Amino acid sequence: MNQMLGLDPAECAEYIFRHLDWRRCSALKADGKQLCAALVQAQIDYLHSCGALDENGDTSEGEYDEDDAVEFLLDALLQAFPVPAEREMLYCTLIDAFLPAMDDYLLSQGLMSL
Repeated sequence: MNQMLGLDPAECAEYIFRHLDWRRCSALKADGKQLCAALVQAQIDYLHSCGALDENGDTSEGEYDEDDAVEFLLDALLQAFPVPAEREMLYCTLIDAFLPAMDDYLLSQGLMSL
């Protein structure tokens, strides 16, 4: 399993669950903790795949592309929690709320800078 140095994925997922604006995707909140945990791991996996994190989980020279990240995260959610095609948009809405919440957590922990 890919890791990010200094990141506690469970704590990060819990933070995101508590701080995420669930109003736009309230139908997903009942499974929110599992979804947030899956998204945190998928984000870490994406950071490794794009080269932003090296094999040790430390920052690297890779380029982060938000569009690619969203697609990666959506694919990860659909693989872990399949839904009918008409509900995929809820996952997109969740990802849209997830990304800034994850950034907020990383900034608060000194794991990311602007």
